[in-house]
Amino acid sequence: HMVLPGHLAGGYIVSKAILDLMPAAAALSPTQAAILLVIGTIFGDSPDIDLFFYYFDQRTAHPSTDDNGHRHYVTHTPIFWLGVSAAIAAIGWLAGSLFMQFAGLMVLAGSWTHLTLDSIEFGVRWLWPLTSRRFSLFRGKPDPVIDAPRGSLSYYWVYILKTSFRDVTFYAELIVTALALWIAFR
Repeated sequence: HMVLPGHLAGGYIVSKAILDLMPAAAALSPTQAAILLVIGTIFGDSPDIDLFFYYFDQRTAHPSTDDNGHRHYVTHTPIFWLGVSAAIAAIGWLAGSLFMQFAGLMVLAGSWTHLTLDSIEFGVRWLWPLTSRRFSLFRGKPDPVIDAPRGSLSYYWVYILKTSFRDVTFYAELIVTALALWIAFR
């Protein structure tokens, strides 16, 4: 399963490319560009904010039996992040702030990078609210049986250890993380 380092790396790569390739970015100060790079990197993991909601839902009387249940929240849909980023960019446009406009773009780039990486194996509801179908390149393997309370940190730790090396996503994460490190330190 793609975890924090891979999602942050994906957000970094796309944000760095946008700042390097868009001519308008040349009008930003070095400090603004650095802040935007941090925004894009952090928002590379933003759809997983739903893990907090999922964690607390698992503690209620109605725990989910779906290990990818956190991907059912609205924060794991492209339309949600399109709306958030469009609102930020619109505020920037109305205020005449190129920085804010780029901030909206970084939110979109980072969050959609996350959703794209999640689409390798686990699927994302790209067409929500029209359909709840999750789209993915590969079908994930059945989850192993884990002797720990669902929703607990020990459950997720064992889950990651038992599933990582067998998933295509694990190797994609290694490649994305290595690429981000190479870009950052070359």
